Amino acid sequence: MNPKCGFSVAIFTSFVLMQEIKSFAKDGKLEAITALNIIGNTRTDMCSAANLDLTLDFTLWNGYTNLAIHNANYMSTRIYQNKGTLESIPDLTFFNFVRNVVITGSPKVFSSGLAFEPGVFSRYKEFAPYAYYKHGVIRLYDLSLSYVYTSVDSEWYYKLKSRKWDNASSILTEIHQRNGSTDMEDENVVMYFAQKEDGYWSKPYFDCGFSNIWLVTFSVPIFGQDATGKPVFKGVAFIDMNLNESDINQCDIDDDDESADIFLNVFRGTHKCLPNTKCQFQPGLGFRKGSYNCLRANGSFFNNEGTYSLTKSHESCYK
Repeated sequence: MNPKCGFSVAIFTSFVLMQEIKSFAKDGKLEAITALNIIGNTRTDMCSAANLDLTLDFTLWNGYTNLAIHNANYMSTRIYQNKGTLESIPDLTFFNFVRNVVITGSPKVFSSGLAFEPGVFSRYKEFAPYAYYKHGVIRLYDLSLSYVYTSVDSEWYYKLKSRKWDNASSILTEIHQRNGSTDMEDENVVMYFAQKEDGYWSKPYFDCGFSNIWLVTFSVPIFGQDATGKPVFKGVAFIDMNLNESDINQCDIDDDDESADIFLNVFRGTHKCLPNTKCQFQPGLGFRKGSYNCLRANGSFFNNEGTYSLTKSHESCYK
């Protein structure tokens, strides 16, 4: 290589890098760039825990959160009916509830679970029925056998446990039952229930050593009542969303593409195409960086992820 030419290329590359960093800092994209680098460097054969410090928009996933909310509110009802415990319900019933969520929400929903506070079951110190989809099979497992979900490290549980729920949503229910052919006296019951706003979305994380995929968890509280009728935290219902089923679109936000999830718009505008090219999103490649081509005016294209294209005046350096 011509030394003079190589020096010119180095200056040009440094200039592009500096302009990119300034642009991303101004637009608040440095977090997205950091996340993309983590995603690109995460390997299952050298597995290590990884989290992405991103604020995402989960609007399009509200329908999936209803699956967890339904389970949470059902459990709250049963806890009330059973005077604070769930002793009368067989173990398999709980596993059926979480399995049905996975069946309904797959492939976006990778797994579903319930995790209860100590004391809800006298026969178990802790109990966390869990269902996940792997290799074409839904597997059922009690997370408490190998995982201390009540610790502060389990943010999907602890974040909700540590909240004050004095103002939890409630509704008055009037129950009219019968005993055979005889009407029974009406019973008025105040029930506490969880809504989407009560839930907690985790940061995206790599589920190292278990599923080895990128996930994000939504959890929502299960309620009981104390002796005075006030709401008490009794556990959570949760779902794990499979990010590997979502594409990362790094092209500019003004490039209309309805195929990308809106919550991943944080990555828009992080492509490395030069100004005289156009970024073209390549869907279907999953949760990875570099799912785009850079189109030239003459119709040719290239992928510039991880390298930098040269202007026409520098192309001779690489011939």
